[in-house]
Amino acid sequence: MDAIIMAGGLTQRLGVEEKACVMLMDRPLINYLLDSLLGAIHIDRVFVQVSPYSPDTEQLVKDTYKGRVSILRTSGDNYVGDMVKAVHDSGSSGPVMILMPDLPLVSSEHIDMMAKAYLEGGFPAMSVYVPIGLYRELGLRPGTVFNKKGEMLVPVGINILDSVTIDEEQQDIDYLVNIPEIAINVDSVESLRKCEGMLLR
Repeated sequence: MDAIIMAGGLTQRLGVEEKACVMLMDRPLINYLLDSLLGAIHIDRVFVQVSPYSPDTEQLVKDTYKGRVSILRTSGDNYVGDMVKAVHDSGSSGPVMILMPDLPLVSSEHIDMMAKAYLEGGFPAMSVYVPIGLYRELGLRPGTVFNKKGEMLVPVGINILDSVTIDEEQQDIDYLVNIPEIAINVDSVESLRKCEGMLLR
């Protein structure tokens, strides 16, 4: 299974433009997730999607992960279009894990757990969710909430898709986890501070 981090967008909520380059303690945000992907058993190749909006991210990845992580360039104008182009340009021929760059607490073990669930699930696509109650316990406010059969769930920004049929709508299964480290995506100063506290503990 290949993995693509989508890092071509902009963010303003953290006071910077390139979220992947936000510093968490002494390291850029994206480095945490890249290290976890590189250490995961089920991940074969790792890519980072960049755009004209994320030149610093591209340079950071090139300088830090020479030969271990490949760059995929897209326009940055449309998330879905960028994702489809990135999958095509990667040359993937099987399942591909798509991740946002703001998941610094996701470990190699978490990634392998999700990959294993996908491989055993029998569906071409899988989306990862956490219950909204977990966000309340963490004292954070989720950006997006879905009502799934009466249960309020929050997407974490991790999906696994079949690269062969990436141009088509894929039958999807929901994968629900109740793990704080997977739930926290850094989209605010509050969530950044929460991550710092959890790393220090």
